[in-house]
Amino acid sequence: MKFGYDNNKLRIKPTFSGQRSTCPLCNGTIIGKCGDIYVWHWQHLYDRECDPWQENETIWHRKWKANFPENCQEIIIEKNGEKHIADVKTIEGLVIEFQNSSISTSIIRIREDFYENMIWVVNAISFKNHFQLRS
Repeated sequence: MKFGYDNNKLRIKPTFSGQRSTCPLCNGTIIGKCGDIYVWHWQHLYDRECDPWQENETIWHRKWKANFPENCQEIIIEKNGEKHIADVKTIEGLVIEFQNSSISTSIIRIREDFYENMIWVVNAISFKNHFQLRS
């Protein structure tokens, strides 16, 4: 997770390891992970799955998100009491999800039904030679 909330509910990035913040989705405690190897990010203090749709992000995923303004990244969408973090939500309201790993068609449908106005950006490097185009 790239952003947490400070005491004033403002989105912040971690600035040092062990820094504490609040998860914008579940309000749990998150701590800064700011080392020399991994991208600086927030992690739940206790092993917690506040959004089952969240996956570990690869460099590919983070680079795509970085193409958008920070105020459009990791946006919480709430619908019918259910909340999820969209990778990107544009000013116009389009949700963009970046998918670097395999995902089932049933999960795709669930997410599309939830977000409604959305598109997928899929890393197809590993299976690009297995497509068949038909008209």
